[in-house]
Amino acid sequence: MKKEIWKNPFSEKSLDEAQSPLWFWNDKLEKEELLRQLKMKSETGVTSTIPHARTNGGEGYIGGYLDEEWFENIRTVLEYKKEHGEPVWLYDEIDWPAGTCNKTVTRKEENREQYLTFHREKIPAGTPFRAQLKELTGKPLFRVTEESDKSQYAFNVFLMDAETGEPYDITKYFKYLIFGPELEFVSDRDAWAYIAKVHVDAYEYGGAGQVNYLDADATADFLRSTYDWYYDRFSEYFGNTIKCVFNDETRMCNPLAWSRDFARVFREKKGYDLMPRLVDLVLPGERAGRTKCDYFDVLADLYQENYFGTIHTWCREHGVKLFAHLLGEETLQGHVRYSGDYMRQNKYLDVPGADHLGKGIGSLNIKYTSSAAHSYGHELSAVEVFAGCGWDLTFEEYIRMVSWMFQQGMQVIINHGFFYSDRGERKNDWPPSQFFQWQGWPKMKEGNGMIRRLHYGMTGGMNEMDILVYNPVESMWLNYEPDLYYTHGFAEGPFLKNSQAVKIDREMQLLMNGLLSENLDYELLHKDAAGNFAVSGGRIRNRKTGQEFSALILPMCRVLPMEVAGLCRDFAAQGGKILALDEIPMYAMPRDEDRALAELFAEIEKTGNLEILPVEEKELLYRKLREIIPMPVEIVGGAKKTVNNHPCYPAYLIDPYMHGGEDLTGVQFVRYRKDGKRHTLFVNYGHKPETVTVRVEAGEAPEVWDTLTGEIKKARVLGMEAGRYMVEITLPCGYGVFLVG
Repeated sequence: MKKEIWKNPFSEKSLDEAQSPLWFWNDKLEKEELLRQLKMKSETGVTSTIPHARTNGGEGYIGGYLDEEWFENIRTVLEYKKEHGEPVWLYDEIDWPAGTCNKTVTRKEENREQYLTFHREKIPAGTPFRAQLKELTGKPLFRVTEESDKSQYAFNVFLMDAETGEPYDITKYFKYLIFGPELEFVSDRDAWAYIAKVHVDAYEYGGAGQVNYLDADATADFLRSTYDWYYDRFSEYFGNTIKCVFNDETRMCNPLAWSRDFARVFREKKGYDLMPRLVDLVLPGERAGRTKCDYFDVLADLYQENYFGTIHTWCREHGVKLFAHLLGEETLQGHVRYSGDYMRQNKYLDVPGADHLGKGIGSLNIKYTSSAAHSYGHELSAVEVFAGCGWDLTFEEYIRMVSWMFQQGMQVIINHGFFYSDRGERKNDWPPSQFFQWQGWPKMKEGNGMIRRLHYGMTGGMNEMDILVYNPVESMWLNYEPDLYYTHGFAEGPFLKNSQAVKIDREMQLLMNGLLSENLDYELLHKDAAGNFAVSGGRIRNRKTGQEFSALILPMCRVLPMEVAGLCRDFAAQGGKILALDEIPMYAMPRDEDRALAELFAEIEKTGNLEILPVEEKELLYRKLREIIPMPVEIVGGAKKTVNNHPCYPAYLIDPYMHGGEDLTGVQFVRYRKDGKRHTLFVNYGHKPETVTVRVEAGEAPEVWDTLTGEIKKARVLGMEAGRYMVEITLPCGYGVFLVG
């Protein structure tokens, strides 16, 4: 790093996007006021901005959307930014979620989310049961006769023995009458009937905000109605002044999302017909769970390709980056419920994003996002932060939160938000504003300087850690039982029903937070990015970033994709250490590879490099890891770790997660390699300065670079030990310093 840039980060144009606040257009806009506010931001170093209209339930933005008045206001911003050489991000919606173009895309029913429901009814032994037969893909039934091939039809009724769970062949209970087959079932045993239906909500009753993100045609309509309109008017600004597009908070609204092509795509990807097994999506047990694994795998692929992939292609062709954040980022339960597989959705994002509501720190949404970004080789990730912190947010709390975001892997801070107006109820729209209305505004230039320095110190190189943890989303799919009665927007939502799903969700949070508290940093590995990793020299290497890992953890992985299993085999064969928590994998993906998976892990066990540990024995795991991994930086005196007062959430879904009351104490550090040097970012989360002794591997005596003041000084060297420097650092409370060497 160049010391002159560190001391004066405002002079470096490449740092302009390090802070890119949402600028809430929440009142009647006036050109003079727009220009006044732009100038205020420029003077504080906040040179990037994201205009974002918010209606706030009727007491917010006043004006049209994507009309001439709107575009004239956008032009005012773009002309100012071009003149001053400052960047703009475009927010691609009014309010949120993205994809609706102010709820016009969803006026077409075919663009609204389709979803499955199942009505369950008990059939006592000896009781006749009737239900009207339907064909779920729309085929007519009136020509079906006793001689017809019924396997070509997707019937809506499923019958199961109440005790054994074995399915009945419903075609044996058909009567062939004037309108085709009709069902009348009776048995000498108790049974259950499940009646499936594909729904689309009416526009007036929720459908307006429910885009079918699995359908590429709906995405294409969104691009035509929004992106193309911007480009038609402002093409000369794309790629120079307009740098990025902000796509906000998309999700599957309903628990079992569907699309017109889902059954066809499923058959192509999985090699079998989902429709006869559709009821598996709501049944307990591992047999049904195998079908759920395939369903959520296909759902996640469709979301990734047909929504984010389609938008990314447009952005690449028009010279801009794509940023997005999703919903339910904090837990595996949220990942499955809202996106099938959260980490996979970051593949096509040039700037993967997270959302963080409230003052609390210590949750896992930020780590999940940064790790997903690194798995695909994306350098930048960004967080929308400070919503719901309240008007009493202090500058000290502000920079403490910023420091934690960077430690967890973010490089861009998106303030939520800078209010154009705080008139009336506008001031209560997820406050506070961090603009001129805020008590901390007089110090914003200091805060912006700190953000620029953190961005500078943690870009242009790679995050350094030694542990790779597999994200067991497939095992969560296996045990997940969806609750069909919740959509989104609740403080205490549906409970996880399956005890193993509860355990996976809880223990994964405890594992991830525990490793961070112990200063044992890690990345997450997942199926979709497994091809970006290879084994070389006894270490797993991320071929996109250059990161290398000497330990692999498989937590509660009853299901494991074969591409990951192959990586495990190669790693163990070269001496790499694998720690399996609770069990070794039993089920493969694809499902016809179970035997090959068992043979592969038998081969791994013979190497002696696989060890099974109880997932609850975290201290044992930490000891094992410290025996395996190198420790180029280690705190040997003073506060050696952090304490997280909220290491996991309850076993029910929360939407959105409000991070109030969550907190850390103690000292945390992360390592970053850049220009041949190691930048170790230390943050003291206590409430008074903390002196620590650090043993560090460095080519020369380390220096301490202060992220808030810009001061650079030599670290106090106490001596050398085993070829490593022993240094003493006094850490300020609430923000970070780099140890550089």
